[in-house]
Amino acid sequence: MKEQTNISIIMAVHELASESEQMLTNAIQSVEDQTQQPDELLIVVPKGAAFIKKLKGLLPKSMLKITILENDGATDFSSQINFGVKECKTEWFSILEYDDEYAKIWVKNAVEYRAAHPEVELFLPIVIDVDAAGNFIGFTNEAVWANSFSDELGILDNGALLNYQNFSVDGMVMKKSVYDEFGGFKPSIKLTFITEFLLRMTFKDVKVMVIPRFGYKHVNQREGSLFSEYTKTIDPIEAKWWVATAKKEYYFPNDRNITYESQL
Repeated sequence: MKEQTNISIIMAVHELASESEQMLTNAIQSVEDQTQQPDELLIVVPKGAAFIKKLKGLLPKSMLKITILENDGATDFSSQINFGVKECKTEWFSILEYDDEYAKIWVKNAVEYRAAHPEVELFLPIVIDVDAAGNFIGFTNEAVWANSFSDELGILDNGALLNYQNFSVDGMVMKKSVYDEFGGFKPSIKLTFITEFLLRMTFKDVKVMVIPRFGYKHVNQREGSLFSEYTKTIDPIEAKWWVATAKKEYYFPNDRNITYESQL
């Protein structure tokens, strides 16, 4: 009998272009190849999306429980993840972008760190950033391991976040109950919704730990990705506005109507 890890993987897929099919296949295979498998993989898609049949054809035939969830609500990334978290049945969940990959020891290390640090409610990996060709770009989330960056080595706190916003939730492992309690992602926040989310979590005293040897590869600067589209539509003035908005909105637990004003 398969050992239960009490972790669900949530993947939001909003499109399936030919150039991203292999990336999606690799992402799913990285879950399949885990030395200790999660309880389930939930793939959230827009309801009635034309690519669903093709997606089903890419799914492996295995012991891994894979469920395609059709969301008939808003289909932005934040809403898709919120929908997936609502539907997952485990105590913990993780986010896997469909063009990214877990290392084979990812779930095993998540389970071990969770057992060793019961006070932590949100674990972030040190993310290995690569380009679409697989070339190394750099690391994300590693700053908390620098001396004097935050009050506690390895722990992300509110004060550090207010001064340095380069953090990613890709590959994170979080308690579902905490995510639900404090409102999840805010769909109204564009570009800086991750910063706002982490500011809100640390403001609410959620213990956030960045753990090495965790294993998450993130495809950065990919044409067609969410942030690639942002760079085409959001100019530097608006980008600064979204940073300021994230720092203002994290006090509020619920999503509010946020609209960018062209004249600041």
